Amino acid sequence: MDLSDAAEVSPSDTPTSNSRPARDTHALPPDHICEAYWKYNKIKPADLDNDPDVVDFGRGLSPAQAEKIHVVKTVSSETIAEAGRAFKYFGQDGSGDEGEGERWLDDERPKACNVYEFDDFPGLQLYHSLLPPEIQVLFLSRIMHRDLSNPNHKTNINSEYDVPYPLLIESKSEDDTSSTSNDTNEQDQPNDPQAPRHSFFTLPPQSNGTKNNANKWTLRPLPSSTTTNKPLKPLNPAQHLTKKLRWLTLGHQYNWPTRSYSGLDSTRFPPDIESLVSHLFPATTTKAESGVVLLYSTKDYMPVHRDVSETCDLPLASFSLGCDGLFVIAADSTVPAEDAKAEEGEGEGEGAEADRKIIVLRVKSGDVVIMSGATRWAWHAMPKVIPGTCPEFMREWPVGSERGMGAGVADEEDEDVYEKWRGFMVGKRLNISCRQVFD
Repeated sequence: MDLSDAAEVSPSDTPTSNSRPARDTHALPPDHICEAYWKYNKIKPADLDNDPDVVDFGRGLSPAQAEKIHVVKTVSSETIAEAGRAFKYFGQDGSGDEGEGERWLDDERPKACNVYEFDDFPGLQLYHSLLPPEIQVLFLSRIMHRDLSNPNHKTNINSEYDVPYPLLIESKSEDDTSSTSNDTNEQDQPNDPQAPRHSFFTLPPQSNGTKNNANKWTLRPLPSSTTTNKPLKPLNPAQHLTKKLRWLTLGHQYNWPTRSYSGLDSTRFPPDIESLVSHLFPATTTKAESGVVLLYSTKDYMPVHRDVSETCDLPLASFSLGCDGLFVIAADSTVPAEDAKAEEGEGEGEGAEADRKIIVLRVKSGDVVIMSGATRWAWHAMPKVIPGTCPEFMREWPVGSERGMGAGVADEEDEDVYEKWRGFMVGKRLNISCRQVFD
């Protein structure tokens, strides 16, 4: 899975008052991180525990790692609880069900979170196990049930297929011939983000519709699709969600082919997720304006790249849900002028040595990585997703996720509505990177 490509306006074409110098979005990464990337792309999961270079807080830091990785602050239990409470009940009057909210705070009070900083990478921080299990599941559910069902949030599927979005108005039985068809509903409200919708996970995975409404939920290739020499085949819901879905964009839409943003193709960033970011990271002034959601299977990967399409220098927050992944990051390849000769092989200047430093970090569900300062523009990659590591509380998803979805998502009355999708996340990893785009 190659997601290194990414709207019609280049960042350098967007005037801002304090914009940074433009970085080349098509620059080639340095050899040292490419070598590390391929090493960990091919490594066997059984060998990870014995690899001394992997930073794994689950097994503990080695003495060498502990010398360069330090706790710089702690997020209190009260702060995490308040952020979770605001996220859970966002948009409701007061706090929604006060009794339920109090029980969540009293009976499952989250643990305080240590924040680790890396000496060799100024601005790189790991918030280890920041999100409590309940908020992890709710975060996953709101993205996959609600935001994925909003046609204004583009995915890798939209450029190749005509996607039928299930509107809530279609609450009648599919066997009812008087039921309004999906095509008619989309014509009535084609791009209304407020139009209440059913989750894609309410659709039968293998169903192509009924006798009276044949192939209703089949994704059909667009006539303009020319990504391969072979004609694309139609997709049923299972093929769509389990095999083909790779990414989803929130807020300012990121254009992967041009690796830039377009202000003409934007939606409002989900306000409850924006609230979660601001509650958890009040010290930063980052306003969550855009989010790239990456969905990995255990054989998928993210090649080496830099997030340099934004025009502001504010931190990026990257949330992990589901299976563990290996996150590889290298120092920015820019070498000071006085060290140029050293990089060319005429010495070993300090700048060139620093440039070759690499961190291999095992990130787990609930972890958040902050990239700020010089590290905001660093080369990084996700070479491997580790099978068998999805946390137990997420293994049945989406079963049991029908409540608390928030506005715009159907609260399904049938408790078995997601049963045919049980275990969807067992071999999946979701990464949500939230960032501010413009100054």
